[in-house]
Amino acid sequence: MIANNKIITVPNMLTTLRIFLVPFLVFAMNAKDYSLALKIIIIAGITDSLDGIIARKFNQISKFGTFLDPLADKFLILSIMAIFYIQELVPRWFVSIVFIRDVLVALGWLEAYLRKKKIMKPLILGKIYNASQVIIFGYVILAVNFKLSLPSNLWYIGVSLLSILSFVQYTIVRLSNDSQRS
Repeated sequence: MIANNKIITVPNMLTTLRIFLVPFLVFAMNAKDYSLALKIIIIAGITDSLDGIIARKFNQISKFGTFLDPLADKFLILSIMAIFYIQELVPRWFVSIVFIRDVLVALGWLEAYLRKKKIMKPLILGKIYNASQVIIFGYVILAVNFKLSLPSNLWYIGVSLLSILSFVQYTIVRLSNDSQRS
C-alpha cells in the first residue's frame, strides 16, 4: 500500500491518543496505582492494534503515521522503563541495557528520517526483541497487580541478549545502508 500525505486519519488519532495516555500512565505508576496503570496499558495496546488494522483495511496508511506510530510505541515503553527503574520493579542493570538500546535505535531512526527522509523498517530481531520486551513488562505489571512472583533473572538476561543482538543487527544494516549511499 502506498502511504499518503494525510495527517488527520483515524489511525493517526489513535496513535496520538496513545501518546496522550503516557502522562496518565506515569502518574498512575508514580502513585503506585498499578490497577489504573494496567488499564491504561491495555487501552494503549488496543489503540496500537486498532491503528494498524484500520490503516491497512481502509487504506489510511500515511507518511505521518509511519513516523508517529513507532515514536508513540517508544515513548510509551521508555516511560514504563523509567518508572520501573525508579521503583526498582525490575533489575536496574536490565532497564539500563534495554533503555540505552532503545534510545540509541530511536535516535538513529530519527536521524535517518530527518536527514534522509527514510523510515527504517523494523528488522526481525527487533520485532522479536520488542515482543519479548512487551511480554516481560506486561508480566511485571500483572505480577504487581495480582501479587505474582516477578520474573527470574534468566528472563531478564534473555531479553537483554535479544536487546544487544537486535542492536547489533540494526547497526550493521544501518552502516551498510549508509556506505551504499556514499
